Amino acid sequence: MLCIIMDKATLRPLVLGILRKTPQTHLHAIENEIRRQTDEYERHDVLAVQEILWELLVQGVLAPGKNSLNLNLPFVHVTEFGTECLEDGVALVHDPDGYIAGLESACGDACDPIVVETTREALLTYLAGRYAPAMVLLARSAERVIERAAEAAIRHGHREDHGVRRLEEARSNPQRLAAALRRALASWHLPPPFAEDVEPELAGIATVLDAARTAEGRFRLPRVDRETVFAHLLLFPGHCRFVYDLVVHLEGEPAG
Repeated sequence: MLCIIMDKATLRPLVLGILRKTPQTHLHAIENEIRRQTDEYERHDVLAVQEILWELLVQGVLAPGKNSLNLNLPFVHVTEFGTECLEDGVALVHDPDGYIAGLESACGDACDPIVVETTREALLTYLAGRYAPAMVLLARSAERVIERAAEAAIRHGHREDHGVRRLEEARSNPQRLAAALRRALASWHLPPPFAEDVEPELAGIATVLDAARTAEGRFRLPRVDRETVFAHLLLFPGHCRFVYDLVVHLEGEPAG
Protein backbone atom coordinates (compact mmCIF):
# COMPACT_ATOMS: atom_id res chain seq x y z
CA MET A 1 0.00 0.00 0.00
CA LEU A 2 1.37 3.41 -1.01
CA CYS A 3 2.29 5.54 2.00
CA ILE A 4 1.80 9.25 1.27
CA ILE A 5 3.54 11.55 3.72
CA MET A 6 2.43 15.18 4.16
CA ASP A 7 5.39 17.49 3.81
CA LYS A 8 6.25 20.19 6.32
CA ALA A 9 5.40 22.95 3.86
CA THR A 10 1.81 21.69 3.86
CA LEU A 11 1.63 21.03 7.59
CA ARG A 12 3.29 24.21 8.84
CA PRO A 13 0.44 26.64 7.96
CA LEU A 14 -2.01 24.27 9.64
CA VAL A 15 0.10 24.17 12.81
CA LEU A 16 0.48 27.96 12.87
CA GLY A 17 -3.24 28.44 12.40
CA ILE A 18 -3.97 26.08 15.29
CA LEU A 19 -1.53 27.93 17.54
CA ARG A 20 -3.22 31.24 16.76
CA LYS A 21 -6.53 29.85 17.98
CA THR A 22 -5.14 27.73 20.85
CA PRO A 23 -1.89 29.23 22.23
CA GLN A 24 -1.76 26.72 25.12
CA THR A 25 -1.90 23.17 23.84
CA HIS A 26 0.02 19.92 23.33
CA LEU A 27 1.22 17.75 20.48
CA HIS A 28 -1.71 15.35 20.41
CA ALA A 29 -4.28 18.15 20.49
CA ILE A 30 -2.56 19.71 17.48
CA GLU A 31 -2.63 16.33 15.75
CA ASN A 32 -6.33 15.90 16.40
CA GLU A 33 -7.11 19.35 15.04
CA ILE A 34 -5.09 18.67 11.87
CA ARG A 35 -7.05 15.44 11.39
CA ARG A 36 -10.25 17.46 11.70
CA GLN A 37 -9.08 19.91 9.04
CA THR A 38 -7.74 17.46 6.44
CA ASP A 39 -8.28 13.87 5.37
CA GLU A 40 -4.66 13.58 4.20
CA TYR A 41 -3.09 13.40 7.67
CA GLU A 42 -1.90 9.94 8.69
CA ARG A 43 -0.33 8.56 11.84
CA HIS A 44 3.22 8.68 10.42
CA ASP A 45 2.88 12.44 9.78
CA VAL A 46 3.29 13.05 13.50
CA LEU A 47 7.07 13.10 13.02
CA ALA A 48 6.82 16.08 10.65
CA VAL A 49 4.51 17.86 13.11
CA GLN A 50 7.01 17.20 15.90
CA GLU A 51 9.83 18.66 13.78
CA ILE A 52 7.77 21.81 13.17
CA LEU A 53 7.10 22.21 16.89
CA TRP A 54 10.80 21.76 17.71
CA GLU A 55 11.70 24.42 15.13
CA LEU A 56 9.22 26.82 16.73
CA LEU A 57 10.65 26.01 20.15
CA VAL A 58 14.20 26.75 18.96
CA GLN A 59 13.03 30.01 17.37
CA GLY A 60 11.36 31.16 20.59
CA VAL A 61 7.83 31.14 19.17
CA LEU A 62 6.92 28.32 21.56
CA ALA A 63 8.13 27.29 25.01
CA PRO A 64 7.52 24.05 26.96
CA GLY A 65 4.52 23.82 29.26
CA LYS A 66 0.84 24.68 29.17
CA ASN A 67 0.12 25.83 32.72
CA SER A 68 1.42 25.37 36.28
CA LEU A 69 0.23 21.76 36.32
CA ASN A 70 1.73 20.87 32.92
CA LEU A 71 5.16 22.45 32.71
CA ASN A 72 6.89 20.00 30.39
CA LEU A 73 6.67 18.71 26.85
CA PRO A 74 4.58 17.61 24.99
CA PHE A 75 2.64 20.58 26.43
CA VAL A 76 3.60 23.88 24.80
CA HIS A 77 2.52 27.51 24.88
CA VAL A 78 3.02 30.48 22.57
CA THR A 79 5.53 32.95 24.02
CA GLU A 80 5.15 36.71 24.10
CA PHE A 81 7.45 36.92 21.08
CA GLY A 82 5.46 34.13 19.43
CA THR A 83 2.22 36.04 19.96
CA GLU A 84 3.68 38.98 18.07
CA CYS A 85 4.83 36.63 15.31
CA LEU A 86 1.43 34.99 14.97
CA GLU A 87 -0.54 38.24 14.84
CA ASP A 88 -1.65 39.45 11.41
CA GLY A 89 0.03 36.53 9.68
CA VAL A 90 3.60 37.66 10.31
CA ALA A 91 4.45 34.09 11.29
CA LEU A 92 5.22 33.82 7.57
CA VAL A 93 8.83 34.54 8.57
CA HIS A 94 8.68 31.22 10.43
CA ASP A 95 7.37 29.45 7.33
CA PRO A 96 10.43 29.37 5.01
CA ASP A 97 8.63 27.86 2.01
CA GLY A 98 5.73 30.28 2.30
CA TYR A 99 8.06 33.24 2.80
CA ILE A 100 10.13 32.46 -0.30
CA ALA A 101 7.00 31.83 -2.37
CA GLY A 102 5.77 35.26 -1.28
CA LEU A 103 9.11 36.85 -2.16
CA GLU A 104 9.08 35.30 -5.62
CA SER A 105 5.52 36.51 -6.14
CA ALA A 106 6.48 40.00 -4.97
CA CYS A 107 9.43 40.20 -7.37
CA GLY A 108 7.56 38.81 -10.37
CA ASP A 109 9.19 37.74 -13.62
CA ALA A 110 12.07 40.20 -13.17
CA CYS A 111 13.22 38.48 -9.97
CA ASP A 112 16.93 37.67 -9.70
CA PRO A 113 17.76 34.13 -8.50
CA ILE A 114 20.57 35.60 -6.40
CA VAL A 115 18.01 37.61 -4.43
CA VAL A 116 15.78 34.60 -3.86
CA GLU A 117 18.50 32.15 -2.83
CA THR A 118 20.47 34.58 -0.67
CA THR A 119 17.30 35.70 1.10
CA ARG A 120 16.42 32.03 1.66
CA GLU A 121 19.80 31.50 3.34
CA ALA A 122 19.32 34.67 5.40
CA LEU A 123 15.95 33.40 6.62
CA LEU A 124 17.24 29.92 7.48
CA THR A 125 20.22 31.45 9.30
CA TYR A 126 17.85 33.69 11.27
CA LEU A 127 15.67 30.72 12.19
CA ALA A 128 18.79 28.94 13.48
CA GLY A 129 19.37 31.84 15.87
CA ARG A 130 22.36 33.32 14.02
CA TYR A 131 21.24 36.92 13.74
CA ALA A 132 24.43 38.73 12.68
CA PRO A 133 25.23 36.44 9.72
CA ALA A 134 21.55 36.47 8.77
CA MET A 135 21.75 40.25 8.50
CA VAL A 136 24.88 40.01 6.35
CA LEU A 137 23.14 37.60 3.97
CA LEU A 138 20.06 39.81 3.78
CA ALA A 139 22.33 42.77 3.03
CA ARG A 140 23.78 40.81 0.11
CA SER A 141 20.26 40.37 -1.23
CA ALA A 142 19.57 44.07 -0.71
CA GLU A 143 22.77 44.89 -2.55
CA ARG A 144 21.63 42.92 -5.58
CA VAL A 145 18.20 44.59 -5.49
CA ILE A 146 19.88 48.01 -5.55
CA GLU A 147 22.21 46.92 -8.36
CA ARG A 148 19.23 45.73 -10.41
CA ALA A 149 17.39 49.02 -9.90
CA ALA A 150 20.51 51.03 -10.78
CA GLU A 151 21.05 49.05 -13.98
CA ALA A 152 17.50 49.84 -15.09
CA ALA A 153 17.86 53.48 -14.02
CA ILE A 154 21.08 53.93 -16.00
CA ARG A 155 19.52 52.51 -19.15
CA HIS A 156 16.44 54.66 -18.62
CA GLY A 157 18.60 57.71 -18.01
CA HIS A 158 20.49 57.24 -21.26
CA ARG A 159 17.23 56.89 -23.21
CA GLU A 160 15.58 59.90 -21.59
CA ASP A 161 18.73 62.06 -21.53
CA HIS A 162 18.85 62.16 -17.71
CA GLY A 163 22.20 62.56 -16.01
CA VAL A 164 23.53 59.20 -14.83
CA ARG A 165 27.19 59.98 -14.25
CA ARG A 166 26.91 59.76 -10.45
CA LEU A 167 25.09 56.47 -10.72
CA GLU A 168 27.78 55.01 -12.95
CA GLU A 169 30.57 56.28 -10.71
CA ALA A 170 28.95 54.78 -7.59
CA ARG A 171 28.54 51.25 -8.91
CA SER A 172 31.54 49.90 -6.98
CA ASN A 173 30.06 50.86 -3.60
CA PRO A 174 26.52 49.62 -2.78
CA GLN A 175 25.86 52.30 -0.17
CA ARG A 176 26.96 55.11 -2.45
CA LEU A 177 24.95 53.51 -5.24
CA ALA A 178 21.80 53.43 -3.10
CA ALA A 179 22.25 57.10 -2.21
CA ALA A 180 22.89 58.09 -5.83
CA LEU A 181 19.85 56.10 -6.96
CA ARG A 182 17.60 57.85 -4.44
CA ARG A 183 18.84 61.28 -5.58
CA ALA A 184 18.45 60.45 -9.27
CA LEU A 185 14.94 59.03 -8.99
CA ALA A 186 13.79 61.93 -6.80
CA SER A 187 14.72 64.34 -9.61
CA TRP A 188 13.10 62.41 -12.46
CA HIS A 189 9.46 63.23 -11.65
CA LEU A 190 8.28 59.64 -11.55
CA PRO A 191 4.53 58.98 -11.81
CA PRO A 192 2.53 57.90 -8.77
CA PRO A 193 2.82 55.69 -6.82
CA PHE A 194 6.56 55.57 -7.50
CA ALA A 195 7.10 59.25 -6.75
CA GLU A 196 5.59 58.98 -3.26
CA ASP A 197 7.18 55.66 -2.32
CA VAL A 198 10.65 55.78 -3.83
CA GLU A 199 12.25 57.49 -0.82
CA PRO A 200 10.83 55.32 2.01
CA GLU A 201 11.21 52.06 0.07
CA LEU A 202 14.80 52.68 -1.00
CA ALA A 203 15.62 54.05 2.45
CA GLY A 204 14.42 50.75 3.92
CA ILE A 205 16.77 48.81 1.65
CA ALA A 206 19.61 51.21 2.43
CA THR A 207 19.09 50.56 6.15
CA VAL A 208 19.72 46.86 5.55
CA LEU A 209 22.93 47.70 3.69
CA ASP A 210 24.11 50.12 6.37
CA ALA A 211 23.63 47.50 9.09
CA ALA A 212 26.07 45.08 7.48
CA ARG A 213 28.55 47.44 5.79
CA THR A 214 31.22 49.79 7.08
CA ALA A 215 31.32 53.39 5.85
CA GLU A 216 33.95 52.23 3.34
CA GLY A 217 31.57 49.58 1.98
CA ARG A 218 33.20 46.48 3.51
CA PHE A 219 31.05 43.73 5.03
CA ARG A 220 30.98 43.52 8.82
CA LEU A 221 29.14 41.44 11.39
CA PRO A 222 26.57 43.83 12.84
CA ARG A 223 25.37 43.87 16.44
CA VAL A 224 21.69 43.06 15.91
CA ASP A 225 19.05 41.27 17.95
CA ARG A 226 16.32 38.86 16.93
CA GLU A 227 13.61 41.52 16.71
CA THR A 228 15.67 43.77 14.41
CA VAL A 229 16.44 41.02 11.91
CA PHE A 230 12.83 39.80 12.16
CA ALA A 231 11.57 43.26 11.22
CA HIS A 232 13.91 43.54 8.24
CA LEU A 233 12.91 40.09 6.97
CA LEU A 234 9.26 41.00 7.35
CA LEU A 235 9.64 44.22 5.32
CA PHE A 236 12.04 42.93 2.67
CA PRO A 237 9.51 41.33 0.26
CA GLY A 238 7.56 44.60 0.16
CA HIS A 239 10.72 46.54 -0.66
CA CYS A 240 11.48 44.02 -3.42
CA ARG A 241 7.98 44.33 -4.86
CA PHE A 242 8.39 48.10 -5.13
CA VAL A 243 11.86 47.91 -6.71
CA TYR A 244 10.98 45.27 -9.30
CA ASP A 245 7.78 47.13 -10.25
CA LEU A 246 9.98 50.20 -10.62
CA VAL A 247 12.44 48.26 -12.79
CA VAL A 248 9.60 47.23 -15.12
CA HIS A 249 8.50 50.87 -15.34
CA LEU A 250 12.02 52.17 -16.03
CA GLU A 251 12.54 49.56 -18.72
CA GLY A 252 9.55 50.92 -20.56
CA GLU A 253 6.75 48.51 -19.69
CA PRO A 254 3.71 49.14 -17.51
CA ALA A 255 4.21 47.93 -13.94
CA GLY A 256 2.10 44.95 -12.93
